[in-house]
Amino acid sequence: MKDNKQDKSIKAFLRKELNEYVGEIGHMTAEEKKDLLEWVEDGNSVYSNPSHISSEDGYLMDYINARRFEIDRFEAMTSPGYEQALRDSKTMDFEDDEPF
Repeated sequence: MKDNKQDKSIKAFLRKELNEYVGEIGHMTAEEKKDLLEWVEDGNSVYSNPSHISSEDGYLMDYINARRFEIDRFEAMTSPGYEQALRDSKTMDFEDDEPF
């Protein structure tokens, strides 16, 4: 019986957190809302993400921003010219550099 009360308490907390988060995050697409709701209903916080992506400050990204980041990275990586730009960024000219 205690587990059931604890589960209800956790779900209530996550639902409250979700409602506050939706007010903070602003606009979301219908697909983002659906995915976020599923994430929370599975027992996860809106302030975590399934890929464990962290922001520049080292803290875990919230669900929506991590999702958007993943989509942006995927689109960039599948865009024409990405592979060449990656190769160009790895090419270094050491002729003018001082020896080690």
